[in-house]
Amino acid sequence: MLKDNEVKRIVEAITEYKELVQQSSDMRDQLESLQKRWNALRQERDQLRSGLDIIHQALSQLKVDYQTVMKNMTDLSSTEDSVLDNVKFLLDELTSLLKKHEVAA
Repeated sequence: MLKDNEVKRIVEAITEYKELVQQSSDMRDQLESLQKRWNALRQERDQLRSGLDIIHQALSQLKVDYQTVMKNMTDLSSTEDSVLDNVKFLLDELTSLLKKHEVAA
């Protein structure tokens, strides 16, 4: 037969065991909750990365488009300068021709 002290220790051990099982269950629940949160954060991060990749691609395309526009503007300016030089040359030639014509008349 068990003595009162031994029964008391057994009851205390069972109580302690129950508390440990409850703590373990609580910890498991917390861990599961943390894992869900971690996965949600990971998905959010992946979505942000995708969005950032799209923005980066758009910026790269804008840079290319901007460089193309600047080249076209430079080409246009160069063409405009060339046309103006040609018009000036033609005006000078016409003026010279008209002066020669006036002198001859």
